[in-house]
Amino acid sequence: MIQVHRLNGELFLLNSDMIETVEVTPDTVVRLVNGRRYVVKESLDDITSATVDFRRRAGYSCVPFGIPPDAESPQ
Repeated sequence: MIQVHRLNGELFLLNSDMIETVEVTPDTVVRLVNGRRYVVKESLDDITSATVDFRRRAGYSCVPFGIPPDAESPQ
């Protein structure tokens, strides 16, 4: 789960495993695989970073898109 804010400032948790797409139109729109759509204050980079951070903490094996695996430092 990642923390995001609605445009009115309300904080909520979003299941990052359910994210299908994130668009900037200019607001950030997160669409889930179940069709739900959320407009959030966070930027595309914020959503990406939060998702990667969550997955690392949860023990997922993932590499940020565009960064070669050998560039990752061991933790």
